[in-house]
Order: sequence, then structure tokens, then C-alpha cells
Amino acid sequence: IAGVPSTVVSQWKVESASTRDLMVNFHRGLISPAGTKPTKSDALRQAALKLMRNPATSHPFYWAGFVLVGDGG
Repeated sequence: IAGVPSTVVSQWKVESASTRDLMVNFHRGLISPAGTKPTKSDALRQAALKLMRNPATSHPFYWAGFVLVGDGG
């Protein structure tokens, strides 16, 4: 009742540099040009895809542990 509608959580202990990159990309994805606002789940997906494309963070250890809990809209 008094909480937030959604949150991004990790399912296991995560590496801090890749987590920073994922969260920065996630929040940048939420800020979009007028008329093209993505959903939270889409923003998280795009942030994870960006990590997957980077050879240094392509292993699932760096991106697969994050899930959106709650309202994905």
C-alpha cells in the first residue's frame, strides 16, 4: 500500500561494475523522447541486451540475475 509499484532486484550476488552499467542503461531507457515512452520491462530488456552485446559482460552472470518485480508498465 505504501510502497513502490515495481522494483528491479537481483536473484544472486552480482558484480558491481556491470550492475552499474545495467542500471544506468535501464534508467536512461526510461527517459525517452516525447511519445516513445518504453515500459519498465522493455527498458530492463534493452539494458540487458546491451550488456549481452559487450564481450566483457556477455556471460549471463552479468545480466541474467536481474528481474523486474511488480508493475512492468
